[in-house]
Amino acid sequence: MTEQTQRTIFASQVLPSLFHGNPEEFIHYLSRDGNKFLRFYWEQAGAALQDKDPAAPLGLNYDIRSPEKNTTVVLITLPPPQSEPEAYFAALVYRPLRRMPFLGIADTTKVLVLEREQTREGTPGTLLREWSRKLSGEMLGRGTPPRLESFYDTVLEQL
Repeated sequence: MTEQTQRTIFASQVLPSLFHGNPEEFIHYLSRDGNKFLRFYWEQAGAALQDKDPAAPLGLNYDIRSPEKNTTVVLITLPPPQSEPEAYFAALVYRPLRRMPFLGIADTTKVLVLEREQTREGTPGTLLREWSRKLSGEMLGRGTPPRLESFYDTVLEQL
């Protein structure tokens, strides 16, 4: 099992639970408070490590985009990963109209992350993972180079 770091806790537990739990509120507070909002939860992830020094939130940032009507994508740039499976970026997708009440299905939120990976050849690579409401991660495949726009294009392909 991989050792939990502040970066992995933030990307795999804190962001997915906050966003899946109430996406409208998450977007509201992020829009209103910006990086202050993100830094608060970054510090909460660090507090979960109790016996370790928390990492500084250097590089932590966000961008809110609307690629189409009734779709919001929040892109979070994370502090640069130091080890596997820490993430470069997270995409929080909110599509409020993706409900099918007659089937009891709601696919209104999606959380995707681009994680660091060492390939068999020893070169750096990336993996694309989706975090569910139950905080289980499903690997979707190889990721893009760790550039925000490349990641965003991949996110749009997943919609």
